[in-house]
Formats: sequence, structure tokens, C-alpha cells
Amino acid sequence: MGGSIFADLPLNILGCFIMGIMTTLSSDWPAVPWLKSTHPIQGMTHVHVSLKTGLCGSLTTFASWNSQMVVMMNGSGTELGSQVVPALFGYMIGLHCGVGSFVFGTKVSSWLNRWKNPSLVRFDDGGGNVGRSGNRRRHYRRDSGGNYGRRSRRYHLRHGSHGRSSPTRKRKKKEEADCSFSEHVAKKESLLKEASSTKDIDNTVKSNVMNGNNDNSIANTSTIVNDNNGLQRTKYIIEEQAHQLSKIFYLENLPFLIVAGLFLFYILSDTLSNIAFYRFMWLSSLLTPPGAILRWKLSKLNGTIFQHSRKWKWVPYGTLMANVLGSLVSISCVATYQHVVVNGSGSYSKDGWLAVFLKAMQVGFAGSLSTVSTFVKEIVDISKKYPSHAKSCYYGIGTIVCCCLLGLSIYSPIVRSSAGSV
Repeated sequence: MGGSIFADLPLNILGCFIMGIMTTLSSDWPAVPWLKSTHPIQGMTHVHVSLKTGLCGSLTTFASWNSQMVVMMNGSGTELGSQVVPALFGYMIGLHCGVGSFVFGTKVSSWLNRWKNPSLVRFDDGGGNVGRSGNRRRHYRRDSGGNYGRRSRRYHLRHGSHGRSSPTRKRKKKEEADCSFSEHVAKKESLLKEASSTKDIDNTVKSNVMNGNNDNSIANTSTIVNDNNGLQRTKYIIEEQAHQLSKIFYLENLPFLIVAGLFLFYILSDTLSNIAFYRFMWLSSLLTPPGAILRWKLSKLNGTIFQHSRKWKWVPYGTLMANVLGSLVSISCVATYQHVVVNGSGSYSKDGWLAVFLKAMQVGFAGSLSTVSTFVKEIVDISKKYPSHAKSCYYGIGTIVCCCLLGLSIYSPIVRSSAGSV
């Protein structure tokens, strides 16, 4: 074990990138940027939470990252000895890669929203403001000498000094009016075609549709169908809704079915072949949900501790406790494995139940309890909320220093004592 590029770095980068994609820049934008705003998944809050808390939180791990850096700093049981400087660079690389991946993910989310929902999104207006298409305004002013700026001069030449509309603007308005009129005519023709196919249509309503501009006549005409067409339409709507519900049902239960199938496969493979890998996989799968649920419960403490303290209420204590607790569990499992299995008397093999359980506890429970994606997201959010303060640095570096010192205080005494006895 050595080097600043630790084993969990690719997974942390991937998890932070997915978290960035799921983090929209405006509350008006859809939660899932690669789908239309009218897609049924946009209203499924539990799916959004499962992707962020479940997938990204469990895919990234702060505990294993910290444990590897602590083992490198200590140097016991490693081929290269103590590596303090590479471990410090490992912390820096892991933090910078996570933040960069998250920020890039937010940019990709904006691009996806612009592609799938162009009517909802209006991008940067020069001042960094984003939102709906109606929120974008530009102000043109003169400077102290009475001269126009570059944008104002363009605006002045196009619209004139008295704010008169240019020919281009008038032509655009005329085209929009013609387009809306043609759409209105097409709507009336489609409704008349539908109404003419029925036998019991009212002639007075038909004449209103032909000659009048009242929208109520159009709405009334659209509801005039005979009983057979009404039954067929109702049947079609019921079948379409049932099809959508079946798709949603399969989509919601597909991950559970996949995980359950893999879990049974690993148990059967372990029972039949007695291979340590399958035992490690099903034990890790069994210990992962408790860690993820505990992290989700702890995240609810964010913003609830020290609410009346202006100095400390900004700290996300729930995520901090999850990462510290996960780091303690992970380094305890690593130290116990090193003390009992590696430096022990040989009574415990590396493929035995105890060794496999310690590894599964480290990867499954501690790995899903700690998170890098939420940790990085909170660093970026704090930096945006307090742009002129170093609170985001305090939180990010403070968490790393705290977990590193606690890990060294647990790992070093246990491993060095066992190494000395050997």
C-alpha cells in the first residue's frame, strides 16, 4: 500500500459526478435533468433521494480513503514504511478531485436541462443568474460622460435613442402573431374533424366554432362525442394509465429484484464452493443498508444543532458525525485485521469468517455510512453561501484533520503493539 492515488479515488470521482448531475442550479428545474419535465419520475421524490443518498453516498467512501491514508502515515505492515508526505498529497488529491468532479457534474446537469427542457431554462445572462426564461433582464445605462457602453451602444443603434422598436423586432412580433393564429386555426380544424365524426353533434355549437373566437365553444365542442367514442376513449385512457403504472412499478422494483438476485447468488455460491469472495460479497451486501440508513438519519441533524448560534449553526453536523463514525469503524476493522490475522499467531486465516467479516464491515457498513459526494456538495454549498469567508475550507480541512488524528490514535497503538510482540 503506497502512493497518493488511493484505491477508492475513481469511485469517489464517479459518485461526486453523479451527485453534481442530480444537483440542479435552480429549484425550478427538473430533478432528473436527462428526462423531460413531464416525465413521471420527476415527481418521485423517493427515487431522487435513493439516487443521491443511496447510490452516490454508498458509491463514495470517506472511511476507506481515510483508512488508507492513516495506514500510509503509520507505516507498520507496509513495504515502503511511513509515507507522511504522500498521504497528505492523497488527502489533497482526493478532496480536489471530488470538488472538481461535482462542479463539472452541475455543468453537465445544466447542459442536459437545456437539451431536454429548453423552455424552462435560460442560461447565464452575464451576471451568473439562472432561472426561468422570464427572469432575464438587461439594463442599459450611460456612463458619467453620457456615452453608451458596448452593449448599450448596440441597443441604442438597434432601438433608437427614444426606445422605438426596430424593424427586426416588429417583424419578430408579427411572425409570433401569425404562428399563434395558425396554431389556433389548426386547433379549431382538428376539433371540428373530431366532432364531425360523431352523429349527434349540435349544429349551433358547430356554427359557433366556425364563426366565433370564443374559447368556450372550442372546449364545448371537444366534449361532444357519442357514447361509443366516449367508451373507447375511456378504455384507451385506462389502458394507457395501467401501462404507465406498470412501467413505474417495474422501474421502482427493478433495483430491489437485482440486488435480491445477486444476494441469493452469492449465498448459494458460498455454500456450494466455500470461496471467501462470495462470502465477502453477501456479507457486504447485508451490512450496506444499515450504514446507508444510519447516514440518512444522521443527515437530518444538519441545520438542527446550534440553531441559535451564529458562529456554529452553519456546520452540517449530521454529515460530519457520519464521516467521523464511519472512519472510526473502518480504521478499527483495519487495525483488528492487522493485529489478529496478519500479526497473530496464525489461528485465524485470511479466508476465515473473522477476516472476511472485518473486511465486509469496513467496506459495507463503514463505506456506506461515510460519504464523499455529500461532503463535497456541502463544501461547495457553503462556499456559495459564504463567498467572502473561509468556512468551506474550515469544514473540509477540519473533517479530514479530525478523522486523520482519530484514526492514528486508534490504529497506531494496536498495530505497533502487535508488531512489537511478534
